[in-house]
Amino acid sequence: SLPILFLAPSLIRHRHRLPLRVVSTDHATEVFRLIDTDASGNICNTELKEVLERLDINASTDDVAALFKFLDKDGDGEVIEAEFLDWYQEMASAVESETNAVRRTLIGRRTVNNFDRTPVPEDVLYNAIEAAISAPNHKMTEPWRFITLGKDTISKIAELNASEIAKKNPEKALKKKERWEAIPGWCVITSKKSDGGIQEEEDFAATCCAIQNFSLSMWTDGVGTKWTSGPVTRTKEFADICGINLDDEKFVGCLWYGFASGGLGSLKTPPRKLSVDDVLSSLP
Repeated sequence: SLPILFLAPSLIRHRHRLPLRVVSTDHATEVFRLIDTDASGNICNTELKEVLERLDINASTDDVAALFKFLDKDGDGEVIEAEFLDWYQEMASAVESETNAVRRTLIGRRTVNNFDRTPVPEDVLYNAIEAAISAPNHKMTEPWRFITLGKDTISKIAELNASEIAKKNPEKALKKKERWEAIPGWCVITSKKSDGGIQEEEDFAATCCAIQNFSLSMWTDGVGTKWTSGPVTRTKEFADICGINLDDEKFVGCLWYGFASGGLGSLKTPPRKLSVDDVLSSLP
């Protein structure tokens, strides 16, 4: 039987991941004709593999052979452009829901303010860190550091924060301390200091990208996050508690994470002030 990659969309089950990325029939046509150097409108088995590679479709030699046999309906040893594009269009429809799911995650992620007490599994945290360190960073400096905090460290930070609030409102300070100690997951993120110039700015920006990746990964696993950077996190006392050497690294953010109270679906979506048209400019 043919590999799942080459079945009609109606036969594809959701458990299978399809290796088809950006879908553009115009691009597929351009690549097909680029490989079809004699402009015959046909390609052979070897050329089909090159077409797939240029379209970022990962397929083994056996997969390519199976696809070629599937598309070469008359068995003449060649695949015509129309047959290939028909298959590509079919597969594009099959993976549309998967690409839309990624976009929905990007657009739908929200900040979570209230968490249940249940700890987040370690593999969810590991996945988030793995996604975070895949963020783009100029010259591959990989400037980030991730510090997860246990109960003892969280209590020290909660006490540090409460002590400042207590100077004006002891009751509020106690409630804040209890709330912070109940948040199940804490991860502090820092960025390397370097020349104090452009490189350091780029490293800080890269670490911000890493934090976004972290949050998106958590969200896809059903876990919410909140990026915090309040006054207490800017203090030397906070840095000392977290083991941050302020001469070598800069605090970027503290991520609270956990299962959202009421579920992620209960979060309200605040209206955006600016639309795509408001922020997009085009130059001739």
